[in-house]
Amino acid sequence: MAGSIVTMLIAVAALAMASPAAAQGVPSPVLPGSPPAQPPAMIEGTWATADGSEITIIACPQGYCGLISKIVVPEHIMKQYGGDLTAIGANYTDMMNKDPALRGRPIQGLQILRLSPTASPWRFDGEVYHPEHGNTYGGSVEVVDADRIKLKGCALYVICLEQEWARVIAPAPVLAKQ
Repeated sequence: MAGSIVTMLIAVAALAMASPAAAQGVPSPVLPGSPPAQPPAMIEGTWATADGSEITIIACPQGYCGLISKIVVPEHIMKQYGGDLTAIGANYTDMMNKDPALRGRPIQGLQILRLSPTASPWRFDGEVYHPEHGNTYGGSVEVVDADRIKLKGCALYVICLEQEWARVIAPAPVLAKQ
């Protein structure tokens, strides 16, 4: 019995050390298939989207907000500006928004997620704004583990798309030689 407990503790320690988030003090899941160790704060942080953009999720009055913190300009937008990223810069605004009064908002820093906690500490429901389409969809975010979340957005509750995002791990600080 004592040997199996020691074996299990070694396995748990190995899992924690294998996670890049563990290096930053973000708890890792105990075992595959188990819920995360410290919800709901695990949703907070910066997440890399499928296209390499980054969304930072922070606590806000209604629950959690997701803000665009790094933009990877889609290819069709690049073609529109001739591939000149400097020309896009401040001109890259919320031009597809259905509300003409909001089309001048810069994409950088734009809030695209509005999430509220649910009965499950690992699931958050709310709205997802897609700036490329200018539409807001009903959506949810599920914490998969310390390093992954799954975003789901639905139009008319029938047509749904999912994306898995990975936690962005900040590089460790470089210590100066003494």
